[in-house]
Amino acid sequence: MAVSTVNNNTTTTLPPASSSTSSGAMSSSDFMKVMLTQLAHQDPINPTDSNQLLTQMSQISQLQSNQDMQTNISSLTLQQSIGAAGNLIGKQVNGIATTGDSVTGNVTSVRVVDKNVYLELDSGQTLPMQNITSIADTSALAQAGTTSTAAGDPSSTAANQLLQLLQSLGGNTTAPAGA
Repeated sequence: MAVSTVNNNTTTTLPPASSSTSSGAMSSSDFMKVMLTQLAHQDPINPTDSNQLLTQMSQISQLQSNQDMQTNISSLTLQQSIGAAGNLIGKQVNGIATTGDSVTGNVTSVRVVDKNVYLELDSGQTLPMQNITSIADTSALAQAGTTSTAAGDPSSTAANQLLQLLQSLGGNTTAPAGA
């Protein structure tokens, strides 16, 4: 993109900017080159307003900061999704595959493709992380299939220990309902 400036019958043509973004917008380095060329070739009788230049520099700095922040947030979001998906390994998930079919299986691994997180299931299917409809702990499912006795129940053991502690302290010794 060639840029021309005209001041008191002199014309200066700048070379095409090499660091422009793919959308055709100017980058901060392009802006600085144009600004410095403008300052170097300004009319000494009618100089450029320094407040206007400072405002433009501030705006381009804010724009660059916003772009950097957007990149960082996108990176953090992807990292958080990968971590959340990693926590699903060993759990049973249900969801909708990219084909629209219902998918069920235990998560065996996590894969990232084009900044999208996918769960690999033991059924051989792949489920996009954002398409999960339900999650179940496989150890809870296994326990639900077996009957547990009150003596082996950890919450029952903890309740008994709490009652013994209260009794030793002289507190309430009646067992709560359901214990």
